[in-house]
Amino acid sequence: MSKQEVEKLLEKYRSGLCTEAEKALVESWHLKALSNRDSDLNHAELIDARKQIWTAIQDETAINSGIKNRLWLKLAAAAMVLFFIGFVIKRQLYDNIGTKPEITKNQDPIIRPGGNKATLTLADGSKISLTDASNGVIAKQAGINITKTKNGELIYTVASVSNNRNLYNTIETPRGGQYQINLPDGTRVWLNAESSLKYPAAFNEAARLVELKGEAYFEVAKQLDKNGARVPFKVKTELGNGRDQELAVLGTHFNINAYANEPSNKTTLLEGSVQIKNLQTNAAALLKPGQQSVISSSSSLVLIQNVDAEESVAWKDGFFSFNEENLQTIMNKIARWYDVEIDYRGNRINKVFGGRISRFNSVNEVLDMLQTTGAVHFKIDGRRILVMP
Repeated sequence: MSKQEVEKLLEKYRSGLCTEAEKALVESWHLKALSNRDSDLNHAELIDARKQIWTAIQDETAINSGIKNRLWLKLAAAAMVLFFIGFVIKRQLYDNIGTKPEITKNQDPIIRPGGNKATLTLADGSKISLTDASNGVIAKQAGINITKTKNGELIYTVASVSNNRNLYNTIETPRGGQYQINLPDGTRVWLNAESSLKYPAAFNEAARLVELKGEAYFEVAKQLDKNGARVPFKVKTELGNGRDQELAVLGTHFNINAYANEPSNKTTLLEGSVQIKNLQTNAAALLKPGQQSVISSSSSLVLIQNVDAEESVAWKDGFFSFNEENLQTIMNKIARWYDVEIDYRGNRINKVFGGRISRFNSVNEVLDMLQTTGAVHFKIDGRRILVMP
């Protein structure tokens, strides 16, 4: 198997698009080295297990390490960590609480994760289900070809020059959906579940403006006007209740989390620079890489905090990453991705949780991880999750 084939297979695995045979092959790379081991490992055994996993992957694919293979190693690590993290989390928890909590398994119905699902609304109001549409050109408007690829992406390409710049499209993901879109200017956007993005079918030279609700990760392409000046890219979010914001960039990578059922908007910068403005108060701030802005109805300011930016985009790479998060925020993420309802029973659970697990596991496995803390318990009733102390 060539390096390119392995990278493609690991990307499919990370995105949850593998066939059963492909999934079994990927998992065999890191499972077979530990198939005869006891899962109750001490620290030394964990280190040894990690070395064995790497050896198994490298032997199976016959790929040598080196500078040119750093991308391959990063992808291989993503596949390995999913298995390895289970030992780390469980071992630390057992050490803290002294005993292994009893968890009832395999009695609740299995709820599968979401996938590439979205609806595209064209300027004339017609709707196209991207979930069901065939690959290839699915629409043409204002000199733009709209193409759906086999990898679950939507790509806009200029087919002819048009003066009509007032045609707007909207892409919406449902609960249990996600989608990637390449805008007409080359900007790439990843939409998380229950999100929408409104954008022009063709950008003009003066400004590029899109409107977001929900969560999206942007890699903004640089664009120059006829005089050679950079054309700004703006993202507006209008949720009301003191949380309307506008972000302006020239070319950068950032993530915006702006759901109506969350207490605040969070914008995290990974690369470049971003100016963020609270549209209610006109308060503004400049973000640097590794910083996150917070806009909420409880403050007129734009609050800035230092964060691990990679954690904020873990969802795009196929992971839930919980870093000292309260239970309600975690359950909101689970509800959106697995398309389930959350029903809280009993006393409020005022604890924070940490951990990392694949978004392409069943919801049952995610809940099992949270239950190992002993602070919360779950019961699945159809597509409703009961949350109990």
